[in-house]
Amino acid sequence: MSWPRFTVLALATTLALRPLGAQHAFADAGGSYDPQVPTPRAVLGYELGDRFTPQRLINRYIERIAASSRRVKVDTVGRTFEGREMLLLTVTSEANHARLAELQRDAQRVADPRGAAPGEVDAAVRRLPAIVWLAHSVHGGEASGVEAGLGLLYQLAAGTDAETRLALDSTIVLIDPNQNPDGRERHTHDVERTWSFQGVASEPGAMNNAGSWPGPRTSHYYFDLNRDWFIQSHPESRGRVQSFMKWWPHVAVDLHEQGSSATFYFAPPREPDNKNNPAHLPKWFDIFAAAHGAAFDNHGWSYFRREGYDSFYPGYGEGWPMLTGSVGMLFESASSSGGAIRRNDGMLRTLRQAAWEHYTAEWATVRTAARRRTELVGDYARSRAEAIAKHARGPMRAVVFERDGQGRADSLVAKLRANGIDVQRLTSDATLADATPFGASAVQPARVRAGSYVVDFAQPQGHLAKALLEPDAELDSAFIRFELELRRTGQRNRFYDITAWSLPMAYRVQAWWTRSVPAGVAPVGELARATSAAPARARYAYAFAPGSEASTRLLASLLRDSVRVWHAPRPFTSGEARFAQGAFIVRVAVNRSDIHEVVAARAAEAGAQVAAIASAGVDEGTDLGSNSVVPVLAPRVALLGGAPVQGNAFGFAWYALDQRIGYPSTLVDASFVAGNGLERFSVLVIPSVQAAALDRALGDNGRTRLADWVRGGGVLITLDGATAWVAQERLGLVRTRIMRDSVRADSTGGAPLPGGLPGVLARATFDTLSPIMAGVAPGEIPVFVNSDRVLTVPKDLRAGEAVIRLAAENRVRLSGYFWPEMPAKVALSPYVWTERAGRGRVIAFAHDPVYRDLYRGMLPIFANAVLLGGSF
Repeated sequence: MSWPRFTVLALATTLALRPLGAQHAFADAGGSYDPQVPTPRAVLGYELGDRFTPQRLINRYIERIAASSRRVKVDTVGRTFEGREMLLLTVTSEANHARLAELQRDAQRVADPRGAAPGEVDAAVRRLPAIVWLAHSVHGGEASGVEAGLGLLYQLAAGTDAETRLALDSTIVLIDPNQNPDGRERHTHDVERTWSFQGVASEPGAMNNAGSWPGPRTSHYYFDLNRDWFIQSHPESRGRVQSFMKWWPHVAVDLHEQGSSATFYFAPPREPDNKNNPAHLPKWFDIFAAAHGAAFDNHGWSYFRREGYDSFYPGYGEGWPMLTGSVGMLFESASSSGGAIRRNDGMLRTLRQAAWEHYTAEWATVRTAARRRTELVGDYARSRAEAIAKHARGPMRAVVFERDGQGRADSLVAKLRANGIDVQRLTSDATLADATPFGASAVQPARVRAGSYVVDFAQPQGHLAKALLEPDAELDSAFIRFELELRRTGQRNRFYDITAWSLPMAYRVQAWWTRSVPAGVAPVGELARATSAAPARARYAYAFAPGSEASTRLLASLLRDSVRVWHAPRPFTSGEARFAQGAFIVRVAVNRSDIHEVVAARAAEAGAQVAAIASAGVDEGTDLGSNSVVPVLAPRVALLGGAPVQGNAFGFAWYALDQRIGYPSTLVDASFVAGNGLERFSVLVIPSVQAAALDRALGDNGRTRLADWVRGGGVLITLDGATAWVAQERLGLVRTRIMRDSVRADSTGGAPLPGGLPGVLARATFDTLSPIMAGVAPGEIPVFVNSDRVLTVPKDLRAGEAVIRLAAENRVRLSGYFWPEMPAKVALSPYVWTERAGRGRVIAFAHDPVYRDLYRGMLPIFANAVLLGGSF
């Protein structure tokens, strides 16, 4: 059968726009092509832009191109969680391919000038083609980028005109053809299943344009991969970054889509920028913008710059490359949604037009890089050298952080090294005379132990290292003044993303920044995976401490294997084994016959340390046969998803359970909950929702059944917006409420101020006796806050209910931008609230503790809520 095409009805108006004599849908007229290289139509069976190309056809076309053109090399750089290949295409002239290994060595030398002989870097700059990274459709539903990339691949693989040959001689083009195969497949499936042979519906609300929950934007776990470049929680991001660092591209372009009624965006970005970005970037933004503008002007197309999109957050697909010295640029084409959509101005936006614009912009990028190759590569080389020199003389020279007993510092080091950042280790104890602790503003000399980690910002990746590690990301005072004025007049602020991501705080490690590098440091070698020595054969029990990701995984695996585990709420010492409160106990006599082998195997898999305990009688503390040592009831966990739930938030919780904790959960929707499906479960996790939407989805009967399930012994865990839902008085499950917005119009009579906090880190204190905080050392901790949602404290507050509370007004701000009135508003409010409801319990997080898999210091707290919530 023949497939219906978007050109039927919906795209008929664009057929006349195809260049005459072109070998692909976006080519300029008059080009010449190698007939041995197959056109897109010859392999796909349709012109690019006639339909969305599914993954199987993307790969088929790439295979055919690579088999027929010596200009193209294909590498598999990873697989998605759903098993789809991640490809990277290296496209350049045959002559460059013949010396590709040499050119890659030159690229590495230019990127890291340390130890180079005199003139060595300059010689490499002269030899090296400009390296251009083109990454397509990281958001699965922003699908025109993939079609544009296939068109450019054909142009470079088959074009025989002088301009294409110059581009191939002077550049190495690295094409990531499909950054998010899992999300794109959701999109193509949604569109294909709603195709009509009578034409493509262009109404915005049509099924092909509306899609299904949670939409195709995200990965398998519903993460936004355009925020994951430095976090690298996903194999797509890990493979992408490792490929990037093999070549260190000089230009990096990330192709996206925006609202259908917009035009086309390209760099320069608007404020705020990241103050760690290299100095040469604005010059090149203007150079490339002139080329992009000229290419669009030739077609009479509209575009805009310096509006809508910033470069502040370091995890974007163009923001992370900028911090390496690459000219990172974002392209945003107006979306065609499901292939054709009616814009607000009545015009039809089509897939072909969206892809054609993307093709035009990225082809102009390649040509410009080729024409100005030596200047571009030279500026890049100087930026890498300047990263070393600038930070060697800068006021913030290094960050030092101590190793902890729970592996968080080691995990942070692994993350930094995955970002190409050099890390050193102290070879002996040292005094940091010029140290400023994170969270403080004054120098406080510190004594740190041998083995502590040191990150010297005087390195080629120094801009990125500082951006990820500094306590606070700098914002221009002029930008803040303008934002305050927007807010005062009731207008939307321009914060595009979060403003706090300092990794030492996110990982909850003790850290200092210093003006100098401490003496006695050595490079960190390859970090071995966390392992544990096999415990001695226990006579009475095995014990392990809470609080680390390794111990969390061990507990989860033991419960999953139906091993009986107990929780000791008080400290104890048995022989050489010393445990703070909250240790987990596996008694031998009452467990399965192979318990010794099971504990050893699971501990080795998790990398957790386990002690063998000889007797229930301990040397110090409470005996292990005490009634205070309570059994951990293996939870049966359900995770609520579906339309009322925010897709990203669902994904964060799902990923935490599935990948970090390693505990099974059943994904359910509101109809399952409303239909008494929870009877088989002991824990329900509800990620962030819109309260009214969840009310509608559950209905009165569903709300009643859910409340009855909790009172009958269920544990309800709510995150972020779901906590606003559970705090409704009519549910009657908790006594805390959401504070009514206390922000009012100012004295000048302006409109009420919009609420919200743009993703900050706050100080918090906690109840050290709560099982939810098992394994967390006493003291203040950083917590992520992403809204102005404030839980109230009832007058009859009971012990143990306010598990975590934000700090006092003068201490609550830790990192990120707080609106002026926010410290007073959020001070001392509960961050985690737990309350008995009948025989059950509610554990309510005011904000999301597992947001983006970024704030790893919060993960054990969430895990304790899930795994221990039904046991106390």
